[in-house]
Amino acid sequence: MDTPIRNTMLLKQQNKELIISAFREIGQGTRNEIAQLTGLSISTCGNIIRELIKSGELTQVSMAPSQGGRPSKIYLYNANTSLAMAISLVANGQSNQIEIAVVNLSGNVLVRESYIKPQHHLTMEFLDSLIAKQFQEMPNIHVIGIGIPGMVVHGEVLYCDIEELEHLNLHKLLEEKYQVKIFIDNEMHFKTFGYYQVHSRMELKNYALLNVPEHFTYGAGFMVNGQLLRGNANFSGEINYLPYVTSREDLIEHCSEDHTFVELISKVIITIITITDPRYIVLCGYRFSEQLVAQIRESVSRTLPPQLLPDFRLQQDISDEYLTGIISVALNLLTDKKPYM
Repeated sequence: MDTPIRNTMLLKQQNKELIISAFREIGQGTRNEIAQLTGLSISTCGNIIRELIKSGELTQVSMAPSQGGRPSKIYLYNANTSLAMAISLVANGQSNQIEIAVVNLSGNVLVRESYIKPQHHLTMEFLDSLIAKQFQEMPNIHVIGIGIPGMVVHGEVLYCDIEELEHLNLHKLLEEKYQVKIFIDNEMHFKTFGYYQVHSRMELKNYALLNVPEHFTYGAGFMVNGQLLRGNANFSGEINYLPYVTSREDLIEHCSEDHTFVELISKVIITIITITDPRYIVLCGYRFSEQLVAQIRESVSRTLPPQLLPDFRLQQDISDEYLTGIISVALNLLTDKKPYM
């Protein structure tokens, strides 16, 4: 494609996003009001507004009071034109938890449901039945985002704490059936990104999130200079492959006793600090406690000088950040943006 044509298309897309963002902010408005908010010309706004009306994203609802000239048309933003579904999967010892949220283009949650299934009962068939139920009630869902407690490469679940989902290419299965955008990723990427969204006022740009659920292996996520670190094959954060234990069973055993847990986690954190140099270490999962965090910090300080130590933060429950991360990614895809931006 010629550069001038590509630049023109990019500029038009940027202008369209500006106008949509303005309508999301005010809900409804005239062409002149949108031009003032965006800084775009009235004619540019008019052309894009006509396209949005044609696509169903805008509706003319009334006329503004005349100011001495021709009355202006008022346009309403239809946030429910296109919807996204976010699904978080969590392995909790003897049971598994599923959270489902359906959101509109404004990010408003229209549906939120939670399910608990006994271990070995969260199958692909059950998951698909929940998705099909939402599509039956809201057929204008155009994106599905799913968080997996395991390792995901190119949409395929290589391993999972929910064994029934292992070795399935969820991306391919769901895309073929529902013909919508599908985004599958491991839970740590969503949790780390969701933490960034929920705590945006804290201006967190460099931190590591370390999650240790009871009875399962650990995982990590890294935010570096405000960007989520995923790596070449989406493998970033799979710290259970660090050579400090011999197997997943060995890892779970090390995490079961406090003294071996503190020793192991201290090694992992020292490794993380030497590679990503985070400003904060966020420790998640109910395996952590205030007392254990203090012991871990003391252990790390025996190896690293105080100037290199990050701030340690404990947040046992990260479920809201988890679902928020999936919702944020799904909304980005719904509006043709990159997933983690």
